[in-house]
Amino acid sequence: MSIVELRGALRRAFTSDRTHRIVTLNPEIAVAAHRDGRYGAIIRTADLITVDGMGIRLALRLRSRVRGDRITGTTLLETACAIAAEEGRPATFLLRSNGLTAPPLLRAALKEHWPALPVSIGVIDPDRPPDPGILRAIAEHTPALLITNFGHPAQERWIAEHVGQFPSVRVAFGVGGAIDYLSGAIPPPPPFVRRYGIEWLWRFVRQPWRFQRIATAVIRFPLLALRYR
Repeated sequence: MSIVELRGALRRAFTSDRTHRIVTLNPEIAVAAHRDGRYGAIIRTADLITVDGMGIRLALRLRSRVRGDRITGTTLLETACAIAAEEGRPATFLLRSNGLTAPPLLRAALKEHWPALPVSIGVIDPDRPPDPGILRAIAEHTPALLITNFGHPAQERWIAEHVGQFPSVRVAFGVGGAIDYLSGAIPPPPPFVRRYGIEWLWRFVRQPWRFQRIATAVIRFPLLALRYR
């Protein structure tokens, strides 16, 4: 999928009569989906799956699949927010309660980038049953766009389980750390890092405690891809 095709898909989704779940597939998500059948079903039944990560792109080439642009969580986030702001469609952001980005920080960043975007922000613990009051508040905002930053697999599971309670939502997806980049809670990688698809190295330098997840992306996934070549 190209960026142009992504924009077209988002515009069509916003004018449709149902919710569209989007997944930005990276090696970590692919390995988790392979190990957990229920999570794998959530990923496979998404309405749109984009290629996020050089590992996924290379694996597709091994299988002679159609090639497309790399659509990262950051790209999806920025594209969806820009279209929603342009069309005046409300957006709701759900932040992990123990995450790095606080609501005031995110609100300031959103106002700076997309001042016309109608925004509501909630904070929840995705590992616990959601507060009914928060669910009511989300529904009352009537968002067309729902974005979470819980990280996988929590964000995809939460959306699949709860998005049906928000009939106004037309586009829903999780972007993990992309919101931390947007808010400034974590310095974004330099352009050359994104260009060559080595965000994993940047994350390791900035957040060495993520070694286990990085190892999944750069060691376990390539082995899995070769196994199913």
